[in-house]
Amino acid sequence: MNMEPIRPITSTLIRRTLGWALLCALVIGSLQAWLTYESVQSSFKRAVRDVADTHVPLLSLAVWDIEPRTIQRQINLVLESPHIGYVMLKVSTGQVFEGAKSADRARATPFIFNIPPPNRTEGSLGTLELVADMQALYREVLHSVALVLLQCLVLTALVLGMVVTILRRDLERPMRRLADFVTSLKADNLTVPLKLGRAPGHAYDEIDLVVDGFKTLQASIHRHISTLDAEVLERTRQLEAALASLKTMSALDPLTGCFNRMLFNERFPGEMNRAQRYGHPLSIIFCDADAFKSINDGHGHLVGDRVLSMLGACLQKELRTDIDWVARFGGEEFVVVLPETPLQAALDIAERLRRDVAQRIRLTLHDDFELSVTASFGVAQWQSEEPMELLLQRADEWLYAAKKNGRNQVQPVRQ
Repeated sequence: MNMEPIRPITSTLIRRTLGWALLCALVIGSLQAWLTYESVQSSFKRAVRDVADTHVPLLSLAVWDIEPRTIQRQINLVLESPHIGYVMLKVSTGQVFEGAKSADRARATPFIFNIPPPNRTEGSLGTLELVADMQALYREVLHSVALVLLQCLVLTALVLGMVVTILRRDLERPMRRLADFVTSLKADNLTVPLKLGRAPGHAYDEIDLVVDGFKTLQASIHRHISTLDAEVLERTRQLEAALASLKTMSALDPLTGCFNRMLFNERFPGEMNRAQRYGHPLSIIFCDADAFKSINDGHGHLVGDRVLSMLGACLQKELRTDIDWVARFGGEEFVVVLPETPLQAALDIAERLRRDVAQRIRLTLHDDFELSVTASFGVAQWQSEEPMELLLQRADEWLYAAKKNGRNQVQPVRQ
């Protein structure tokens, strides 16, 4: 993640706008200052000519009458004009009258006017030299330029203020809300709607495009999440079914369809615990196919496998669904588990199984030879606190007794 400090777009735009505004104000102000200078200078020239037009006739009379005091008073009156800095009157007789209120004569261009005789336009009694007061000119120029610059700055400040207000309202705030919204998104709230709270009636702009883009993205994410949820549920269902199938397959003997020895060892202790907890009887039946070795040796292992498959089917068919269960204990030996069944009832069930096996398992082999199969059964009831090994041993001993006494029978004999 980029850890650089954030530089808001609005601040950047404001700085750039301020720079350009100041540059424009400087250019416009300079141009206006030059125009103002020219205007003030022209105004000064007109003012100087107006002074000359006013005082030349009076000076003509004073010079004509040869009145030095009157001439000096007129010169002093000319100096009272704010635009005049120096006055010099040269009479044709050689007399010179002058007055000054500014010593800065070198920079100014003098204005020289002819003084004709009274009531005449031709001839000359002398010349009047007027020099503008440059300090007054500069003051007026500075005053005018400063006023123009101040107006430009005030106008620039007002425009910049409005620009800043608009940028902060229409750009910075929505972008800040957008940034806060993006940083607040988490895995569990990706579909929360984006609301910027913009002023009603605003024109559709790029920010609205971004908002619409987020809405489209969120809708796509929502659809994708929904699809993923459905896919996850389907995959979970398939996985659970596969696991259940695998568990069932791992618990079943593939040849007979009965439970295998591993499942018997896992499940039977639970049956003993339930019998102990609730005080219910529990019995088991050991079943073994008679003369199975001779069947394998005489007819082959394929026939032996068919016999075991049919024997397992016979045992499962005669039992109570979801209560009794059968496991292949090993080889041709099966164990039938009978929960909530006392010994006498277990003996009856074993006898029914014996008859069913003798009647059902008949295989027609080569040359129309019919193979009949029987089974022997040993039955035992679990005694309280008796270990599983001892119960299995007693059932196996009764099975051995059935084999020893001629096969195809149930032991112990029912009382």
